Amino acid sequence: MRRFLLLLLAMLQIGVVSSLACTSAIVSASRSSEGAPLLWKHRDSSFSNTRVEYVEGGVYAYTAIVPNTKRWRTIVYAGINEAGLGVITTATKHLPKATPEEWEACSRERVKGSLSCRALRNCATVDEFEEMLKNEKRARGFTSNLGIADASGAVAYFEIWDLGYCRYDVDERGKGFDVRANFSHAGNPDKKGASERRYSLIMREMQSYEGCFEPRHFIEYSRSYNSVKYGDVLASNERYVCSNYTVPRATTVGAFVIVCDGKNPRMLVMNGHSVSSLAVPVYVQAKGQIPQCVRGSAMRRLSEDFRQKAYRGVANNLNILNKPLVRKVLKIKHPKVSMPMTMPDDIRAFNAAIDKQFAKHERRVRRVLAKF
Repeated sequence: MRRFLLLLLAMLQIGVVSSLACTSAIVSASRSSEGAPLLWKHRDSSFSNTRVEYVEGGVYAYTAIVPNTKRWRTIVYAGINEAGLGVITTATKHLPKATPEEWEACSRERVKGSLSCRALRNCATVDEFEEMLKNEKRARGFTSNLGIADASGAVAYFEIWDLGYCRYDVDERGKGFDVRANFSHAGNPDKKGASERRYSLIMREMQSYEGCFEPRHFIEYSRSYNSVKYGDVLASNERYVCSNYTVPRATTVGAFVIVCDGKNPRMLVMNGHSVSSLAVPVYVQAKGQIPQCVRGSAMRRLSEDFRQKAYRGVANNLNILNKPLVRKVLKIKHPKVSMPMTMPDDIRAFNAAIDKQFAKHERRVRRVLAKF
């Protein structure tokens, strides 16, 4: 019982409680249209009650996706700080565990905030984050793939476990990008699990593209029902859809593209299912000036209504996908929301225009939902 409670506490420290799975990618500045590293996280979870918040109080202020609960100051699902350091995570089960003897020998020191939260609060560079990891003399009690990038251009995945970690710099991985789903390269290669399907899909999509990646490419990945096995699932005759074949799934609750620009750190946010949501730009320099559709609950509520009608679980990870509904929602013309590299001078008016665009988008989606 004592070990279970310690494990639960450790899971809270990294902010992965209720997390089922995620798909992610990191991109070097040389392959980014923004001239700065990109981080993409497509979030899947049983916990969807989140919001975007600006947080002060550490060495660096930051903007992040946090739980819409009293614990919001200690957990981060993805975010970027004022120095341009960005962080994303995906769950993994394929990394070493501490032995009972090692666990008992480790420190039980308590730390304030999840690992992602502490990184954003205290670090300006990837190397500073690694130094923080090295100095932690305790069993973490979790395993995770953490993508991190800074304004200098450093980009890496850290595969983190109880007593260690493995760093994979993006420049050492090939074409200026890397991908993680829910397995780790430092783990057992024979136990990659079903998430390898999503990993292979995004790897294939990114390897086939020779230009610079734009934030919109990742929004498109988050809305695409392509799969390695069936091709376009929406065009196939398959009635049942395994939730691990495509990136958007019944468990999808958000998607984020982070631009690690030291002069203007920013991100695109969909605080809800990627098919029903609108990609909204958020600027760290804007501090508390955040579009209400992602700081409040409007986009999340629309997402919940969409998910209830778009998916019906039948067994294990199988869902019946309401293909006519999904097709109609995907055909809705999205408002043209730009993300300027320089924060707009009148950020209040900029955000008000975004909220107005989302309200129009929501009405269109709800008209489709009302027909099913």
